[in-house]
Amino acid sequence: MLVVGVGAGAHGARAILTHLDSPHRAPLATRTVRRRRDRSLPSTVVDAISALHAVASTLDVHVEHSAIAYRSGDEFDAREDVGSAQLVPDTIAQLRYLRFTGTVPAHGATVLCDLGSTGMSVSVVDLARGAMVTSQRATSFGGDDLDQLVRRHLAVHGVRTDVDTARSIKERLSEGGVVNARDLDGRGNHVFTRRDFDDITAGPVRYARMIVEQTIELSGIEPASIVLLGGGANIASIAVAFESKLGPRIVIPHRPELVSARGAALLSSGQRLTNVG
Repeated sequence: MLVVGVGAGAHGARAILTHLDSPHRAPLATRTVRRRRDRSLPSTVVDAISALHAVASTLDVHVEHSAIAYRSGDEFDAREDVGSAQLVPDTIAQLRYLRFTGTVPAHGATVLCDLGSTGMSVSVVDLARGAMVTSQRATSFGGDDLDQLVRRHLAVHGVRTDVDTARSIKERLSEGGVVNARDLDGRGNHVFTRRDFDDITAGPVRYARMIVEQTIELSGIEPASIVLLGGGANIASIAVAFESKLGPRIVIPHRPELVSARGAALLSSGQRLTNVG
């Protein structure tokens, strides 16, 4: 059975076309649709879902269900905005997928730290009850802020870039550790290293770590792990900084930016599926 799962946030939507019983495997197709300033979040999500329905049509297969994992308050008040798609709180979708894959156990507590483009959400979850104990959101630490830091650093060194290029450079650092950044007109260049990135983001990363520590303290619970989710989880220096100062072990699922979408896919039909982990 083919389904579409969507992770929605202020940035837009990440959507996957996958089999209901195996969302942990490579999706048949993915779509990332960034939200434009003149578009609502629901309409952006519908664009992503429609794109994957079109892919399914070319494969001559039918999408049975769709579901959207969303953060509370993210403009999903009107049911008609997203048609027949299920709406699922993102923490519920993330926890469902992490349990499905065996990333977290059925007891104890964990912290879900979602590092998104416009902010960071930190939730302490009681795994036995499947319930959130406490949660905080910090809008002053997100991928967009890190992109701007990269852009400013490059400008100081004579390389003018746009935000999309700065984001690409940041992401490529996670793959290789060194990027030769070039000016938009091709005249200037600067070798940007992971050490450079660590230096310019040290303050924001310390702040993020403080938010995690504060949230854990407010919960009154000692979690066994901190699961890093969202696109920011792919930035190696963040995980290293967290691991060196925070007590619980740091866990990063495969393709952390797709965990919400994969959890939504699992919940799209309302069926209870057997875990694979």
